[in-house]
Amino acid sequence: GVEPYEGWGGYGSSKAALEQLSHILAAENTTWRVYWVDPGDMRTQMHQEAFPGEDISDRPLPEESVPGLLVLITGSHPSGRYSARKLS
Repeated sequence: GVEPYEGWGGYGSSKAALEQLSHILAAENTTWRVYWVDPGDMRTQMHQEAFPGEDISDRPLPEESVPGLLVLITGSHPSGRYSARKLS
């Protein structure tokens, strides 16, 4: 599931809206493949700024999600929500 984080109301609700829009697009366009992908925690400046003082050096770099994204877009997975790291 998706975890709520204090102080992330705007970010989290925008992601929830995108997920709902993706569900609707997939339902309305059944011949399309509509994906919403969770890349997981990543070692980014945005993540560091969200958690100042926290050591995020153990988080993977964004490019580590690319193999999973490639599996998704080159395969024939049905529409849905996917974890990029679980696909690779």
